[in-house]
Amino acid sequence: MLPSYGIWLGIAFGVLSCAAYTAAAVAQRRLAVHLTEPLTGRRQIGLLLRHPLWWVSLVFNGGRAGFQVAAVGFAPLTVVQPLGVLVLVFGIPWSARLGGRGVSRAEWHGAAYTMVALGVLLAVTVTGDQGGVLSETDSTLVGSGTVLLLAGAAWLAGRVSSAAWRSYLLAGAAGVAFGVSSATVKTALWAFASWGAVAFVHPATLATPVLAVLGLFLAQAAYQGMDLGAPLGITTLANPVSAAIVGVAFMGETYSGGWLGGFIAVACALVAAHGIRLLTVVSVDSPGDTTRPPEAESHT
Repeated sequence: MLPSYGIWLGIAFGVLSCAAYTAAAVAQRRLAVHLTEPLTGRRQIGLLLRHPLWWVSLVFNGGRAGFQVAAVGFAPLTVVQPLGVLVLVFGIPWSARLGGRGVSRAEWHGAAYTMVALGVLLAVTVTGDQGGVLSETDSTLVGSGTVLLLAGAAWLAGRVSSAAWRSYLLAGAAGVAFGVSSATVKTALWAFASWGAVAFVHPATLATPVLAVLGLFLAQAAYQGMDLGAPLGITTLANPVSAAIVGVAFMGETYSGGWLGGFIAVACALVAAHGIRLLTVVSVDSPGDTTRPPEAESHT
């Protein structure tokens, strides 16, 4: 039986969401070329907020969010979320072209490993469109716990000597922020539909913008000293996995595939890690990356 018209429309919106997210990531990567210092002081944050590329990335991220909401309105999450791997297909050649270089063989191999692994991983871990929402208590726990986790990751990233590992931590934290915010925004939408204006003080409503803003800053910091592929791949991996964990732990969802699915998920995570490693080697060795800090040379 062929998919319905609505599902195809959801897929179209999902592809548009991926394209908008890729454009935002490329803008953030280009911004990182201009702002080479870590975003740890007021001066760097001020320069970031005054740069046009930051606001361009915000516009594209807003478009991504809108297209994503439209996509899940027409198609189930099991159809829409695996489309997220397209950001690597779109982003790597786009970023390479803007950097005045071609896409290397290692880069293509890394992207292929990561995309295949992510596609299979999502197929066995992401549940369907059933499940509940976060309670007020769970919204407070998940929201505050995630903020503390992100703060800890950012603190640790500021103290590691390797540019690559700093990018890993920041990109992973950004993916967690985006993934958890998908659970809080779902709860917030339910609260508005059920309670009306009272939902403005629901913990999920309060947590959503905080997580979204933290995710944007963490993603921006992850691109400093690195090319697009590795941080984008890590964010793409951490986003749906963290959303699935929150769904299973707090929203009554279940993993598909049972123990076999769990084993496949672990294997796919290892394959994805290998793919991201290949992308990282290209990132820190690329002659076109003029923002590479000295510590990145020792990483290879």
